[in-house]
Amino acid sequence: MSYTQDFEQWKESIENVPSKEVKLPHLPIDDFVAATETLAVDANEDREALTAAGMDTTLIDDLTPLSGALRYCQANWMSIFRAREEAQNQWYEQSPFAYEFRNELLHDFSFAYRDIDDVKKKVMRIREGGSNADMVQDLLELAILGEKYPEPLAAIQFNSEKLSQARALSHTMSELLAAANGAAGEGNEAKVLRDKAFTLLAEKVRVIREYGQYVFWKDPDKLKKYYSQ
Repeated sequence: MSYTQDFEQWKESIENVPSKEVKLPHLPIDDFVAATETLAVDANEDREALTAAGMDTTLIDDLTPLSGALRYCQANWMSIFRAREEAQNQWYEQSPFAYEFRNELLHDFSFAYRDIDDVKKKVMRIREGGSNADMVQDLLELAILGEKYPEPLAAIQFNSEKLSQARALSHTMSELLAAANGAAGEGNEAKVLRDKAFTLLAEKVRVIREYGQYVFWKDPDKLKKYYSQ
């Protein structure tokens, strides 16, 4: 069965894990899943002894498919996380030019509209605010303002192509900023599913290890297999 099929099998159970019970992974998911898959083999060999102690052996049967579901959730979350990291890197690379371009437009507009009070006030308002979102919005507003009042810009030999460039740059940087910020929060759906899948699997692992430690307390070789690494 594929990891996708494992996830589809366990999707409802994962989604139904109460948010207040969700635990964050305490070690890398790959390491945790590898240890869980080993535990599944060991526990299956000891199925009869564990059953005799009262353990529900469906727990053993759940380990492998639920591990696959967790691998699926982890891969999905990491693809989003890495895309966010890439977007952040692109933002850091491209935003200095965008800021500089915005500042040059403000410089040109401030001079071109210096004697037109109502337009001058609009330029002054655009100049306010220094956040990344402000810069993105400023580029668009400057493009719109320049297109609405082109004559004063033409009088100072302003290159009108910069207006369409500002509009396009605003759009590009807006998408980049959204991608860079979009997966940051703890509430990201893919991350929540990963954490819930981990929580569900970790609880089953905990129960199996507890039974193993109880049953094989006099058998050192078997006992060590039921302790978390």
